[in-house]
Amino acid sequence: FNGLAGVSVPLARMTLKVTDEMTSSADASSDSVKEEPTTGKNTKKKRRKKATTIIQEGPLLITHHGVSGPATLRLSAFAAREFHAVNYCSTVNIHFCPQWEEEQKKLNGDSGTSGEGILMDYLWEMTRKLPKRQICTGSPLLVKNTGDDDRASTGSSTTPNNMPTIPKRLWSALVQHSGIPPNMTWGDASKSMIRSLSNNISSFPLTVTSKGVFKEEFVTAGGVALKEVQMTNMESKVVPGLFICGEVLDVDGVTGGFNFMGCWATGFIAGEGAALACCSELEV
Repeated sequence: FNGLAGVSVPLARMTLKVTDEMTSSADASSDSVKEEPTTGKNTKKKRRKKATTIIQEGPLLITHHGVSGPATLRLSAFAAREFHAVNYCSTVNIHFCPQWEEEQKKLNGDSGTSGEGILMDYLWEMTRKLPKRQICTGSPLLVKNTGDDDRASTGSSTTPNNMPTIPKRLWSALVQHSGIPPNMTWGDASKSMIRSLSNNISSFPLTVTSKGVFKEEFVTAGGVALKEVQMTNMESKVVPGLFICGEVLDVDGVTGGFNFMGCWATGFIAGEGAALACCSELEV
């Protein structure tokens, strides 16, 4: 992604394969009995259901330091504990054209061919249909255009009804990353080159080395369990008179203002609950 800062993909799919190290760490924290500092009581957290993969879709933005955008933020939220278990060092696979793949599956019907197989067959067909066209020119993977967004140039005309799934700069980088020379035409490409390109498009391995720097976080995971809080006034069921809201609670929403809304709503309810509790004490 070096030199691609600012490039965005309209819809990408990010997949984190959950390893044994991630699940064993999560299980250890789930099964351990801890003493709560506010209650002095022993509590045992319920074991979370194991997942083999965690998948999120949405727009993807390439930045100077890595990737961001809704897809990235959603994955970091839903896989917060798994990332933390491996100190934010793992591999995430990116599919750059899931919408194209879904449209092709509908066109082909129930052929039994996997999404990866459909992509490979389509790209290999380009060696016959466009033998003299340079592969780096642009992505031949087009999807229906449902909006009025600007379309990236692909080196060939596109109609208002379709648009390339992968921006030209990113496509060129993926082509070269697959071992295909910049000036190579589709007709000169070998099957192994096309297969490598197909794999990088549908399952690009992105190495995660760290999380964003301090103070860039959107929300924190973990906190007081919701089952320990009375939702009508946000009062603790364990410590009467203690009202809890916002980031203190073990809840975090996806990007798009849901966390703000959660903080404001629970803060309002907790404030009213605390005020009523104080008034009740004064009346007594």
